[in-house]
Amino acid sequence: MGQTGWMYTILIAILIGATSGGIWTALALWKTWQMGIVLTVLVGFLSFILISRFMARRIEPQFLAIQRQIESGQTRLAIGQLEAMLSLSRWQVLLKGQIHAQIGMLAYATGDENAAASHLAKAGIRATEAQLTYAALEYRRGRKNEAREILTSSIRTNKKQILPYHVLAWMMAKDGDREGAINKLLECQKIEKSNESTTENLSRLQNGKKLSMKRFGIGWFGLQLEKPPAQMRAAQGMAGRKGFRQKPRRRH
Repeated sequence: MGQTGWMYTILIAILIGATSGGIWTALALWKTWQMGIVLTVLVGFLSFILISRFMARRIEPQFLAIQRQIESGQTRLAIGQLEAMLSLSRWQVLLKGQIHAQIGMLAYATGDENAAASHLAKAGIRATEAQLTYAALEYRRGRKNEAREILTSSIRTNKKQILPYHVLAWMMAKDGDREGAINKLLECQKIEKSNESTTENLSRLQNGKKLSMKRFGIGWFGLQLEKPPAQMRAAQGMAGRKGFRQKPRRRH
């Protein structure tokens, strides 16, 4: 069932609304059928909101537990828990796309590119990080046109997000389309004129230099299009060593 399909929550809300409107009309002996229609819409809408909130309260603790697993380095376990949550997507709007986005990004981080591609293709269009990851994966696989299309679509949907503009400009410049990269950053500058990263990279391109993506930190280096600085790699390595502790100093 797709993310835009008839989910259980919508169906139940429609049934509740239709039942309420039908009962009203029947009791009124068809004299106020217009009110029955209004009641159907209102009750159905309120039912949808209440069911969605109830499901959100049930789902939130599971996401928090998964987040703790990720932070403790239990990535495989977190992916398994997310996959188990897919069955809940029929009860919550947009949940399916969010889960696929999370699984896809985790799979990409662990090097499982096939699984990452499968899940990222199903991620919600508003999940900017997932769309960036998907574009990076396609670019690294040599599917450069597809990567650009993903980023263009993401920018169209999330116009105020700065990083997609820069990643697309980086790909364009990398492939020799410096003018296209400049135009993309000029487009980005219209969104946030005072953004220092955009100003700096625009200046660098106009002066024949390479783009500098360091300002975006892990948001950029996590895409694996460039190697992070040695200092960042060392910090990540130490953080990833479970139970790492410095040796205690001897007391004299």
